This record gives sequence, C-alpha cells and structure tokens, in this order.
Amino acid sequence: MIASVVRVPWHTTHGGYDRLLDHLPQVRRITPPVGPLATTAARAAHRLLAQRCPLPFYPAEHFATDLHLLASCEAAHVLYGDEQYWFARHRLGPTAVTYHQPPAHLKQLLPPETWRRLAPTAEHIVVLDSHQQAFFTDLVPCERVHLVPHGIDTTAFTPPPWPPSWDRLRVLTVGWWLRDWEVLDAVHERLYRRYGGGVELIVVTRQASRRPWHPAARVLEGITEQRLIALYRQAAVMLLPLIDASANNALLEAMACGAPVVATDVGGIRYYAGRGRAAVLTPPGDAAAAAEAVEQILAETGTAAHAVRRAAAREQAELFAWPSVAEQMRDLYRLLEER
Repeated sequence: MIASVVRVPWHTTHGGYDRLLDHLPQVRRITPPVGPLATTAARAAHRLLAQRCPLPFYPAEHFATDLHLLASCEAAHVLYGDEQYWFARHRLGPTAVTYHQPPAHLKQLLPPETWRRLAPTAEHIVVLDSHQQAFFTDLVPCERVHLVPHGIDTTAFTPPPWPPSWDRLRVLTVGWWLRDWEVLDAVHERLYRRYGGGVELIVVTRQASRRPWHPAARVLEGITEQRLIALYRQAAVMLLPLIDASANNALLEAMACGAPVVATDVGGIRYYAGRGRAAVLTPPGDAAAAAEAVEQILAETGTAAHAVRRAAAREQAELFAWPSVAEQMRDLYRLLEER
C-alpha cells in the first residue's frame, strides 16, 4: 500500500492531514523527489503536460508524485485529491482519493462534465463531512464514498498542565482559507469598543500583509508550533468566522488545547464541533451573533462554567484522535487491496 503525499502548508508540524500516515506505518509514502536532476526532470515534464491538467493549482511537485503513482500497480491513497488527482486517474492499480474542499469550492474547481469523468476513476473516495458525501454520491455509487474524518494529534495539542492566568481576555483567530474577514473585523471592532485594552485580539495567519486589520489586532505570521500551542492554551475563546468549510485544522487544534470556540455554522463544522459546550455556532455572516457568543464566553472566563467549556472542548477533540481515524482508514484500505 502506498500513499501520495504533498505537504500542504500549515502553521504546525503536527497539524495537517498527512499526519494520518504516522499511525499507518505499513503505508509507504510517495513524496516529491529531491536532488537537482530529479527536480529538473520533473519540471521539464511538468512544463509539457501541466497545460493539459485542469486543476488550477498543479505544481511540479504534484506532478512528480503522480509519476510514481502511474508507475506502480499497488493500491494507493492520494491524500490531497483537490490539488493532485488528475494524471493518476490513468494508473492500473486501485486508488482511493481524499477530497478536502467543501462542495461549493469543488464545483468551482472543475466543471460538472469533468467531475463526471474524473470521480468514477477512483475505486474509493474519502470525504471529511456529509456535505461532501452528498456531492460525490451524485457521481459514483454510494458504497464507494466513505466519510472518514480528519484527525488531530491529541498528544501534541494538549491543554495546559495548570489553569491559565486570565490577566487579559485573549480572543484568538487562526488560519486564512475560507475565513470571513468582514465578520472578524466587525467582531474585533465591537470587542474593542466594549473592552478596550482589557481584551487582546490575536490573529495567526499567512500573508499577514495582504489585507488591512483592525488597529487593535495583533497579527502573527511564521510563529513556531510551540508558540501557537501556547496561544491556544491561553485563549479565553477561539473565534473562527468562516465562509465555508469541510474539516478545519484550527478548530480541532484549539479544542484539543482546551480552548472554547465560536465558529460559523457552515459545512462540516457542526460535525466536528459537536452539539455540547465545546463550541458555540453562529449563522453565516452574522457578526452580531458571533460577537454576542464571544462576549458570553469572555464573561465566563475564570469561572466554573468556563472550565466546563474547556473540558468539553478537549473531550470533543479526542473523538477525532488520529489513532481512531487511522483504524477507520485501515478498514477502507482492506477494501481497496481486496480489489
């Protein structure tokens, strides 16, 4: 069994979907070749063939791993189908493909007729939430579409060993993809007007210089994993305004570190956040509802009610610990290898 891995940039070493393979030691990883000759050859072939790939993001590294897949007849798992699964559809061995993007984004990725040709070429499709499942069961038989959740490293992302000191009320936002920046700015403005310097607004993101931020927000980029974990642990609340989502790394990381979450109720967020005290979900685009939810949790900070939320967040994250997710994936691999 082999798996095609192209590391998707994220803030942490222990975050990201490819951490699944840490718990599947029997699976051999295929990664982009290293060295000047391998890189030059891959780029030359990529220049010739990439124009025939309709995926909007298909760099030479993706193509290089596809070449390995095409040359092998072993059962294979393409971990990031949204960015990589195109030429490998011609391979002879059985293939499982995981898709990460929500249905609306998948529809923008490729036209319907292309999806109708592409999706059936994979023996099995792995999705991360039920909305994706519905998208793909319109394209292939339902028994070939499997909901196997995204996971989280609950040994790396952990609550603090002792209760944090709440000298300031910290509101943390992490990430960049499909974030609702208008809601974030509106919530930041309302919180600043109410609390002034008593609230600390922190944003960890990529390409921090690409947009204006609220003047009171402290925007961080390129921080270490240890620093990010410390921020999760110190957060009174994690604010996650979203346009859309399937799974979400930041949501799982925050909950694993015991941070209560206010997130937008879109896509697969409810599936991962649960219906308990771990998270408050607010309607899409509703900045007032998001601000009220954040203020409610801030008002509880340091109380028994806040401690209950923090414990519930950790408990919810443990449902998606990688060993459990890997066991579900092993069941799918058995189906794939029996073909």
